[in-house]
This record gives sequence, structure tokens and C-alpha cells, in this order.
Amino acid sequence: MKVKDYNAFVKGTDQYASKPPTERYAIALYGLVGEIGSMVSAIKKKLLGEGGETTWDQANDEIKEELGDVLWYVFSLGQILNKDYFDILANDISVLRDEIGSENERARRIAMALGPDTRLAFLEAAKSFPPSLDYTFDDYQKLAFKTARTDGRVLLEVCITVLWQLGAELLRSKLPEIELELNKKVADRPPNIVLEEITWHLCAIASLYHLSMDEVVAANCKKVRFRSQRGSEPTPLHDDDRDPKEQFPRSFDVSFIPVSPQKSRMYFAGRPLGDDLTDNAYKDDGYRFHDVLHLALIAHLGWSPVVRGLMGRKRKRGDEKIDEVEDGGRARVVEELVLKAIHSEGQRLAEESDRCAIDGPRRLFSTRSLISFRLLKMIRMFVEGHEVSRNKFWEWENAIFEGCEIFAQLRAEGQGTVHVDLMNRRLTFAPTVSPDVRGATVGMGMTATSIEGAQAPAAGLLSPVEMERTTTPERRAELISIKQSVLEALGVPKAERHDEIEVTLLPENRISVKATGQVQARAFARRVVDYKSAVTRVGDSVISTVTAIADVGDIGNS
Repeated sequence: MKVKDYNAFVKGTDQYASKPPTERYAIALYGLVGEIGSMVSAIKKKLLGEGGETTWDQANDEIKEELGDVLWYVFSLGQILNKDYFDILANDISVLRDEIGSENERARRIAMALGPDTRLAFLEAAKSFPPSLDYTFDDYQKLAFKTARTDGRVLLEVCITVLWQLGAELLRSKLPEIELELNKKVADRPPNIVLEEITWHLCAIASLYHLSMDEVVAANCKKVRFRSQRGSEPTPLHDDDRDPKEQFPRSFDVSFIPVSPQKSRMYFAGRPLGDDLTDNAYKDDGYRFHDVLHLALIAHLGWSPVVRGLMGRKRKRGDEKIDEVEDGGRARVVEELVLKAIHSEGQRLAEESDRCAIDGPRRLFSTRSLISFRLLKMIRMFVEGHEVSRNKFWEWENAIFEGCEIFAQLRAEGQGTVHVDLMNRRLTFAPTVSPDVRGATVGMGMTATSIEGAQAPAAGLLSPVEMERTTTPERRAELISIKQSVLEALGVPKAERHDEIEVTLLPENRISVKATGQVQARAFARRVVDYKSAVTRVGDSVISTVTAIADVGDIGNS
């Protein structure tokens, strides 16, 4: 890749270009030093891992990616430090030519390490470098590597050691004056010189790993674009050309209902969507809510063979291969593998960083930056050969981030409704549930409440949240009446356990009930999954009737 083109690319993808200069400098500086650490860590794992003694010079994707990340920050910091374009690579060759061509003791020692033929070959080639304004990273890499004073694994270990020192040298710019005076063990040189040396050592590492820097840079551009191009035209929905009966609904709700301790059930259009889910683990990690990730894949990618099958929307008409390949058993296995990889990686990162939500459960991918390009590439490898491989990396990132956000909300609330909007590629969450289940009545309650009595602080019957939601006496009387009717429908004395139940009044005379403690245990015992309410105004009172609904499947299996 041409160096000048990459410089323009870095400038165009700097997300912090609008920030004040001092803040931009700090972001680039810490970013560069941090990426040096990540690269050294990747190399260390390769060197010290199984087989490292014999395969030390065989690069993996992580090392290749980290090389590109460090180089991006080198160019970004160079642009911040220099008002005009500063050619880091060409200037480094010029500095090396002056250093090696000198007559001092340092130059003589370098000459002995290089040998006379290599020294002369470099000096001769360096006279006409760069060969043109369109020179590439490979042009620099081949010439710069002629100045390496050692080789093999020794040189690799030299490179990672010196890169640490160079990072420390750059960080000295953040020290106060007294610390600069007292700490003199690290040199103070112009930062451009340090950036040049960092670039040399990056290219040396690439050479030792038999990597072309042009290829490293091309891979880095591909990685950076997936974040910077977010918001471009999304991939067309994969079932756009199908009959509406074989399409995902373009807008729909799925309710997550707790049906027993650590067991959840999804409802779509009043019916169960799939089997009941538990964590299938020794500890409560919330995996029973992982189906929200399936919904996130639908919202952002238009893809979920698992949910398509559960909804009865497989594409059976026309080309039989679509049903077999895209909606069949193998595709469903691929999707479950993708979700397991997302959940496991998010859980690992959360445990490492100990990022915890206020309410306790660790958040998976609490920031977008934690969704690594390596994870996305691994997922792309899993789905190769399937229609979803056409989706862009940023669409996958959106699906993972938004899905994990709502996964965390479901864990915190224990229930909720997820709205899937394919037209706008969005997923939204509400803690309320009203799945409109057409089931069997397993309990009924009726209560009358005076509107005048509801003007007081509701006699402790309403929580502060419920009080805030109902600002008129009539509305509070309605809520108190319904809340007591729910308790009666569950067989709980109306004068007790008000603090273990929260009722939300929804449009169209629907209600959402969230129970805890003994009230929730009673609901589980009666297998209640939904509630129906009716309210009548009689004079100065509100009369409510509530029926507790169980799924007919639960009644049949009891």
C-alpha cells in the first residue's frame, strides 16, 4: 500500500479529530503505548506457548492485527505532532543513512555488525529513497531491514524490548518538570525520531514473521473501516423476495416471562416461542435470557434460522436449497455456535475487567471497543457459506452490542418485552410484560377501591415508583384496586405482600405484573404467565377484576 494513501486513511478515520489538541495528543499517545503492550503480549503468548520454540516465527492473526494497530497510532500521533505532512518512513531512512555512513565509533560498531557488503548495499539504495512519491510500505521494509544488527529470535526479543523503551520515552512528555529532572534513565529525544524507530521495529518484526507490511496495512484498513463506516447502507434483508408468510415480521414483540426460579419462557403473538430455558450451568450467569441475542441477529442482520423455524417461517416454496441450507439444521447449529462464542467471550472479558452493573450482574461488552475485530472475523468464519456472511462487520457489532445491552437489562429485571424493528434495524426493551396469552384461568380476584381514599399516600399500598406513575386519584384508585385483585387472584391475602408486587397500567386496559418473594412463588406454583384485567367506575369507587392466566400446555402437563 502507498504510504501517502495510508496517511490520508488514518487522517480520515481519526474519530477524535474534533477534540482539543491536548486531548487528541493524550488519546493518541496512550493509544500507541497501549497497543505496543498488546502487541508485545501477543508475541509473548506465541513465544512461550506450546511449540513456541520451533514455531516462534510463524505469525498468527493476532500478531498481524496488533502490528497494524500500533502503526495506525504511530501515524495518528505523527499527524498531531506535525502541522505539515511528515514522512516518517523516508525520514527514518535518511537518519539511518547518516548514522551508518558516519566515521564515529558508533558507526564503526554498526558496520562490524552489518558486514561491509550489507552496509554498502544499504547506503547505495538509501541515496535514492524514496524511489517515488508513490512508494509503499514494502519498499521501506525491504530497505530498512538491511540495517538489522541481529537476526532470528534474538532480534525479535530485541524489538519487543526496545519498543517498550520507546513507549516509555514518549510517555515522558506527560511528566512534570521535577520528574523530568530527577528521572534521567530514559532519553529525551524529539518525538518524531521515536516514531521513526517504532516504525523500524514494527517492520523488523513483520520481516521476522515473513509478513509483508503492505498486507499488514491492508488488513488494518479493513479493520478500521468496519467501525468508521458504521451507518452506511445496511445489507438488504435476506428474505425480502419471499412471500410475507415466509418473512420475519418487520415489527414484532417477544416477551420473556419467568416460569420458575432460573427458568424463562419466550412468548410471541400469545404463544410460547421455543422451549423453556434455564442457564444450563452451575452458577446463575443469565444464559436463560440468551435468546435475546437471536432477536438481535434478526433486528440487525435479518438472520436467525433458529427463530425462523420456531415462528414457522421457513422458506419452503420455490428453491428447496434455501430451506435446506439457510433454514435447516446445519444453519441452526451455526447460529447457536455463534451465540455461544459471543456469550463466552463477553463473559470472559467481563470477569477479567470486573466491569459490573450497579445492580450486580456483569455486563457483556459494556463498550463497543471490547467487541474485537478478531471475534468478528471468527464469527465470519463460522457463517461462511451462509447468506449472513454478506452482512457487514459493523452490522454484526451493532447486533452484539445491542443484544448484550438488553441481555443485561433482562438479567437485572428478570422479565421484559423486546421489540424487534427490522425496518429501522433496532432492538428496544421494556421491563413490562403483557404477552396476551390465550390460556386457562387459574385464579380470579375482585376489589373495590374508593377514589377519595386513594388521595392519601395510598396507605402504603403503592410503591414510590407506582405513585409517580399515577398522578391522579382516579388512576391511583384503579392501580390499588388492580394490585389487590392480583394478590387475591394468586390466593395471597390482600392486606399483605404489597411490597412484593409491582403493577404497571398499560394501554388498552392491559397490565404488567412483576412479582418477587412469596408472591412470585405463588405465581410459579399456579403457573401464571399473564393477567387480564377489567375496570369499572361505580360512583366514587373503582371496581377491578383480574384473572390469572396459565398456559394450557402447563395445565395439561400438571
